[in-house]
Amino acid sequence: MKKYRDYMSKYSNTYKGERRGDQMQEKIVKVIIGSLFHDIGKVIYRSGGMDGRAHSISGAEWVARFTQDKDIIDCIRNHHYQEIKQAELEKDSLAYVVYLADNISAGADRREIEGEATKGFDQNKPLGSIYNLLHGRNGREVYPVAPMGKDINYPYDPDRKTVPVSSSAYAQILADFGDGMKGIDFSEQYVNSLLELCEAYLCCIPSSTSLGEVTDISLFDHAKITAALASAIVLYLDDWQREDYRLELLEKGQNFYQENAFALLSFDISGIQQFIYTISSKGALKGLRARSFYLEIFLENLADEILRACSLSRANLLYSGGGHAYILLPNTAQATEGAEQAIDAANRGLRELFGHRLFIAHGIQACSANELMSKTEDPESYSNVFRSVSALIAARKLRRYSPEELLQLNEEAIDQEGRECAVCGQAGNLEEREGDTVCSNCAAFTDISGMLIKKDIVFAVLKKRLEAPALTLFSAQGGVQYLHPLSLAKAKELLKNRPEQLVRIYSKNAFHTGLSLATKLWLGDLAAKNEDGSLKTFRDLAKGSAGIKRIGVLRADVDDLGTAFVSGFQRKAEDKNRYRYVTISRTASFSRSISIFFKYYINEVLEAGENHLLPKKGDKNLVIVYAGGDDLFLVGAWDEVLSAGINLRRAFKRYTGGALTLSAGMGIFTDTYPISRMAKETEILENCAKDNSYAGGEKNSISLFGMEFDKGLLVSRHTYDWDTFEKQVLGEKYAGIAAFFDTQEDYGSSFLYNILYLLHQAGEDRINIARLAYLLARREPGPNALTEEKEGYAKFSRNLYQWALVKEDRRQLITALILYIYSRREEKEEK
Repeated sequence: MKKYRDYMSKYSNTYKGERRGDQMQEKIVKVIIGSLFHDIGKVIYRSGGMDGRAHSISGAEWVARFTQDKDIIDCIRNHHYQEIKQAELEKDSLAYVVYLADNISAGADRREIEGEATKGFDQNKPLGSIYNLLHGRNGREVYPVAPMGKDINYPYDPDRKTVPVSSSAYAQILADFGDGMKGIDFSEQYVNSLLELCEAYLCCIPSSTSLGEVTDISLFDHAKITAALASAIVLYLDDWQREDYRLELLEKGQNFYQENAFALLSFDISGIQQFIYTISSKGALKGLRARSFYLEIFLENLADEILRACSLSRANLLYSGGGHAYILLPNTAQATEGAEQAIDAANRGLRELFGHRLFIAHGIQACSANELMSKTEDPESYSNVFRSVSALIAARKLRRYSPEELLQLNEEAIDQEGRECAVCGQAGNLEEREGDTVCSNCAAFTDISGMLIKKDIVFAVLKKRLEAPALTLFSAQGGVQYLHPLSLAKAKELLKNRPEQLVRIYSKNAFHTGLSLATKLWLGDLAAKNEDGSLKTFRDLAKGSAGIKRIGVLRADVDDLGTAFVSGFQRKAEDKNRYRYVTISRTASFSRSISIFFKYYINEVLEAGENHLLPKKGDKNLVIVYAGGDDLFLVGAWDEVLSAGINLRRAFKRYTGGALTLSAGMGIFTDTYPISRMAKETEILENCAKDNSYAGGEKNSISLFGMEFDKGLLVSRHTYDWDTFEKQVLGEKYAGIAAFFDTQEDYGSSFLYNILYLLHQAGEDRINIARLAYLLARREPGPNALTEEKEGYAKFSRNLYQWALVKEDRRQLITALILYIYSRREEKEEK
């Protein structure tokens, strides 16, 4: 890393994205906090605190219990037009900023003031599912009022189940929220903690309970976007030295809506597949998880570095996951340069560490408030902002490197003895480990892998390395940072004794109240362990399989998610107001919902799944290798992986109300099969699932086993839509086969193999159907057999023969037979 440090030492001297002065930074912190709590009075109102006052007044009084800061309280007390136009505020009061940001976030110029009068509102109206309006739907599913917990908060159909919404539920949330606030300071170090506290308690509460509005935006998502917009507005106006907020945002607010005050930044990490999966099988599972984790942390840390360079908070992080992120910036040269230089610094560091394997492409598009609300002459202006940054990213991927950067790549160190890393094949920075030659990167991944599966740890980003395993990250200013897994006690010790060394702390699936600089990350971290606490190997997982000792690999992701992000909330073309639901708050709520499912709820889905292909006892033999923003890479005992895929699909369908689907590919391999081939072959199967069309739809499928030759072409013979696979392949064919063979000892594996062979050949020559009939007739029970045996065989053979006659039933029967043979096959048969 020496060349990187030398370069960045010079580079940082020209860096213009320095943080703002203390006074401006304090102003930004205040406007973020004021935005986050501007509607807290709604919770008070719905909890039974109806005293005839507007929720802005009761909310300001509640927040005053925790801070006496007048600027923050003014933001909460005066965020509606009727209030703020009469308030005697200074012309640079932040209340004007929150007022306008609130209107943009809501997607309307003004809204009725909930809590001032009961007419027109129903305080018992629950939060609607964000998926109710997706893809032209008119769903009615709603959530119960509750804080976020480990269990998935599935939506309910109100026609089938009453969802209680009571003042006592709101009162409990308010009380718990207040308890959480006691451990937090209203300061810059705790802004992200305040944001997470709001998410924990306000994510299942509707922003509005107006009888005339849909209620699919949570109070948290509305407050978060308000905070993002407000902080961007302050920075934008400061850049233009426009300090009269009353004039700019209230008296001339309509003009401000038309200004390109904002900018959408998107960046995407290329090379993820190659980086994670192109490694040898030696210690492969540990290496896979460590590399996957590194990319997740790298993405989050880069986003945080950009936000910090631009004087923003994680409220402005609209989405992160799967190697991709969206950030809302102020449209200023400082923000643009800060973001671009942070990305350039990260790319430089990646080239030093991994050569050409990883690359970050980005795009920035300026936009106005009207565009964010789809209120321009071009009705697709909001969607076009996202399309524009996607086009910029695609263009950058085609011209990754400058001539100087290409020279740097060609100067990659080569070992003089011709050695290369036994894991990734890299030829530089090599060392000997337990008889193997490994590079420093793979050594670091190995060293840190054991810490990742521990529950009570946090991840500290430090300016200087400790005497412990660490991964390398990069600051926006060009410095090298070190990621250390630490116990919570060790992290608190560092905060107390060496706070200047701490950049930030990431916690895993847990909120640590009172721990400053902390950000909670949702991580799918389910991992099968041995009795000594170590991660199970591929061989260990294979041994846990029922029947054949193989591992299963499942790759799955959401179908057409990109389209859903860009245009999913548009209504039908004939609808005159088809863009009325296309708002930034709805986009943010949708992206957060998807992300939390695959990053957090996935743990519960796989741990507590109800479907089991075969009865199992003991702990799960499953390991999440990668769970990004919308996709999953899962390994484990083959039968458990198949069941996990079914559970995943069921949970996702219930979670989204059927508005979105996912497709998956599943392969079955020996534990010594190269991991790169596992990944590639399963990716091919996943693509086959996405290419699948069936009666009533497309995609929404699973593809199994592998590719086969048919008339010179590679085809997937075992691809089905999920319903067909569950109901007909498993529920009918597999169940019928199991019902017979599980109760019979006179019919061995050879009988199954003969049936399977004839079914395979039946497609080419119908004579094999006759041969199958002959085989079934020849194996009928003798005259002395019990009646129930005769009846059982007659039912089995009749069904089998009828299925064999119909092409689609025969295909399903072949798949079911293969699965059943796998479930019965013992190790001795393999030998």
